[in-house]
Amino acid sequence: MSLDDLDSPGGMVCVNHRRRETAVRCGKCERPICTKCMVQTPVGVRCRDCAQMRRLPQYEISPLLLARSALGGLAVSAIAWYLVSLVPFLRFFLSILVGAAVAEAMSRLAKRRDNRWLEIAAVVVVVAGLALAQLAVFAGSLSVYGPLFGQTPGYLISLAVPVIIAAVVAVVKLR
Repeated sequence: MSLDDLDSPGGMVCVNHRRRETAVRCGKCERPICTKCMVQTPVGVRCRDCAQMRRLPQYEISPLLLARSALGGLAVSAIAWYLVSLVPFLRFFLSILVGAAVAEAMSRLAKRRDNRWLEIAAVVVVVAGLALAQLAVFAGSLSVYGPLFGQTPGYLISLAVPVIIAAVVAVVKLR
């Protein structure tokens, strides 16, 4: 069937929907398409076959790349939180650096990809790194309840706020 067969006395009809009249043609193949079949692209209106919209490569991350960046980020996070625990009075300010360091490490290991899963992994890595650092700090402690359960609520809050700050910084830096 040729494009001339699609012309009706009242105008053109859609290639896919024979009962719908249209005045729009695909910008690439010139086939008439209705509003149901058209896809808006950066270069104009296209039919579904010609549009072939897919994600850009910088937004795709393989599970192996995600795991590699998460493990590297966890190592950076645990070391950074351990160093921050040596100067607890600067914990709030240094948490910004922890978040930036985790994000930079994860971004480099993920080949500078940008993905929602990478941001979620960064939050998990920041929290897990703090937990590992606290286990290392309290390893010599004789507390029966463990490193976090025997502590006062004020101490737990003094850990929660820096973790939130570091997680927000990591997510913002990964965007």
